[in-house]
Amino acid sequence: ARLCGIRATWDYCWRRDEFVSWAERAAEQTAMWNSAAVVRWNTHKRYLCDLTERGVPTVPTALLPKGSQVNLAQMLHACGWSTTVIKAAVAQSGRYAMLVPPERRREGQAHLDRLLPHEDMLVQAFVPSVPERGELSLTYVEGEFTHAVRKKAPPGDFRVHDDYGGSVTPEAPAKAQLDAGLRALEAVGEPTLYARVDLVDGPAGEPLIMEFELVEPELFFRFSPDAVRRLVNAIGQRLGD
Repeated sequence: ARLCGIRATWDYCWRRDEFVSWAERAAEQTAMWNSAAVVRWNTHKRYLCDLTERGVPTVPTALLPKGSQVNLAQMLHACGWSTTVIKAAVAQSGRYAMLVPPERRREGQAHLDRLLPHEDMLVQAFVPSVPERGELSLTYVEGEFTHAVRKKAPPGDFRVHDDYGGSVTPEAPAKAQLDAGLRALEAVGEPTLYARVDLVDGPAGEPLIMEFELVEPELFFRFSPDAVRRLVNAIGQRLGD
């Protein structure tokens, strides 16, 4: 193949090493978009810590390495977080995500104790705006913004995914949100064919990056036929057509 565009890889979270190795082998034989280096970086959510280090506004996140032992109560006290979200560091569709308010600390600790022997985990500060406002997803083609949608969780939940009953509606982003998305793209350090930036409202209403999807994102093309045309044209240009 002259070009490989990754679009539907919805089981890689269960075998990431295999997927990354495939991408690196394939990239030796064809043009890979997004690149194998991006695949390696973006399939592990330590990228959120990298974004923070690069000055990109990101939801406060702590990475817990596989095999480590963590006292969740002590950790949250040190971070100044009352309510937190625990999730797998290699995840799709909210894999192993658990909301842990103060009264569920014991359950959160048991969740970590069960999973940390086997894989890296994340602990994130809970963003109170998420259950009410959800997330704003910005889609990009060739580094240029195409359209945005608002993803909202069903009543009583914090997960905005379709799998859990979330809803999606189109929305026009504000300048501050577009600026945050652009800063994330600039932090990659190389061109991207497609990207999705998921933003939430921080304590002062400032946009914070919750997820930055560069491998297998849903791009909500049903809300923007123009974005489909732009992606098709971008692929054609890479093929020299």
